[in-house]
Amino acid sequence: MHWFIDPIKNHYADFEGRVGRQEYWMFVLIWCLIQVGFMIIGLDLIAMLVWLGALVPDIALTTRRLHDTGRSGWWQLLCFIPIIGWIILIIWLAEKTHAEANEYGTPAVPKTGEEGVAPVVSAPVAAMATDSVVPMTSTTDTKTNTMSDTKPDTTPDSSADSDSSSDGGGSSD
Repeated sequence: MHWFIDPIKNHYADFEGRVGRQEYWMFVLIWCLIQVGFMIIGLDLIAMLVWLGALVPDIALTTRRLHDTGRSGWWQLLCFIPIIGWIILIIWLAEKTHAEANEYGTPAVPKTGEEGVAPVVSAPVAAMATDSVVPMTSTTDTKTNTMSDTKPDTTPDSSADSDSSSDGGGSSD
């Protein structure tokens, strides 16, 4: 819920700086859920008051999100062009953060919640089990004096499997 409260409480009419995709879209999602919730239970007047109360922070947040993509907040006026303007704005608002600093400030840092900034996480890497790695061995052919890489035989020994599968020498009745 802090995604909705923080822009209202701390950045009500803050049109300076940049904000990332997650912070922007979480605000929009929560705002829409609140509106739908009030409309479903028939509290249209309260829904309208919440909409009016969150209008300025929404415009400010959208401005800062456009700043994050390197555009002026005035591009929000595209919303007055039906369909085409909305599509262009949605594409721009969904764009990835530009990593370099621009005229609007330094790049937006993703937030995890009230505790602050999220740690930077690298792309996932496939984990390798250490027992599945087979080292390469080099052998030298003495006749031709050349090196060749060979893999050792890693097939399981069938005699070891038969010993471990026995039931301890008990009789089979």
